[in-house]
Amino acid sequence: MSAELNEEALADQLTERFYTEHGEELAVFGDRGRKHTKQDLMHHLNYLKNAYLLKNEQIFIDYALWLHQVLVTRDVPGEMLTLSFQWIDEELEQYQKNERFDFYQKCLQLAIAELT
Repeated sequence: MSAELNEEALADQLTERFYTEHGEELAVFGDRGRKHTKQDLMHHLNYLKNAYLLKNEQIFIDYALWLHQVLVTRDVPGEMLTLSFQWIDEELEQYQKNERFDFYQKCLQLAIAELT
């Protein structure tokens, strides 16, 4: 179990997972969609980091609610956002538990609850 989180590597890994598991559904978005998927994952991780630094879960929850609306208006299934949060949460299980990752997981779980 590692204590260091490489956000870019995690975003790459989850982007590949999206296109492996949901390739047919995401094919309509092409290479541009793959690029945006990774960017979105990086934004999720950055918002988690900022919420943690400010010790404010609501920052991430508000971001999740706003992003859900943006994605839906762009014909991206809202479930993809929830799925990305679930997958990030799962990946964090691989890391040594600490206050930061516990906070991240709490934020992810609260956001998922708001979106479902």
